[in-house]
Amino acid sequence: MGDLWTRVLDFYNSVDGVLASLLSIIFVLVLGWLIIRTVRRGTQRWLKRFEELPDLHPRRQRAYTVSGLITSSVRYVVWPVVIIVILAELNIDIAALIATAGIAGLAIGFGAQTLVKDVISGIFLLFDDTIHVGDFIKVGADEGTVEFIGIRLIQVRKFNGEVLMIPAGELRIFSNHSIGFARAIVEMGLSYEQDIDTVLSIMEQTANAWAAENADILLEEKPTVQAITTFAESAVNARIVIRVKPGTQWQAERDLRLLLKRDFDKHGIEIPFPRRTVYMREDKSET
Repeated sequence: MGDLWTRVLDFYNSVDGVLASLLSIIFVLVLGWLIIRTVRRGTQRWLKRFEELPDLHPRRQRAYTVSGLITSSVRYVVWPVVIIVILAELNIDIAALIATAGIAGLAIGFGAQTLVKDVISGIFLLFDDTIHVGDFIKVGADEGTVEFIGIRLIQVRKFNGEVLMIPAGELRIFSNHSIGFARAIVEMGLSYEQDIDTVLSIMEQTANAWAAENADILLEEKPTVQAITTFAESAVNARIVIRVKPGTQWQAERDLRLLLKRDFDKHGIEIPFPRRTVYMREDKSET
């Protein structure tokens, strides 16, 4: 009878130990999830303070960049700690595991070179302050708006809605259209037969009228009409150039083109089209 009771107690203790370990594992997993969720909600509440600012406002960009970095960093820190605690709860010798990982670290390191490069590159990008959430950048042939910056990965939304996932280590050469200032550049082809001085005067009047209505985005007093930039095959080219706030250059160019087309039509100025002159030569050898 005593042996049976002893076995029952041993079984109860083993079951109790398994349940305790299981509850500990569940508790650690839930705690890790709650920490990440709490940090994410905290950053989202913090970001609400900057929602009313313009998309390219430095404070708004910095806030969104830092929030993405914080949430990304917390995930990279919390989950490895959770895994280590769970292994310890399962009575797996962590010291031996770490020693084994150290021996195999060289082999693993070769496979993790890209990951390490991405993380280091992402950290340097943030310290260099060359890219922010909301910036419009061009990477190779692709361009779009930065939506998320993490330690390892950067997400860029293209105009057609496609999202580019760019590892930070691959972002070595890129252009940023949202730093400092931008230039709105509108180039127009003028017919060789037109009175260039008259056309340039009309272009200047149009550009100045547009500037007067859009003074809030200008970074210089008035536009500059540059002529003549090139002698093309069927036209001479002139252009309007004006420094504006980053992100406003595309709308400014569209508005200027529309106004120029209307004013050209009003004054009867033709926008040239490709033309060819054919010379017919008589072959004298046949006469």
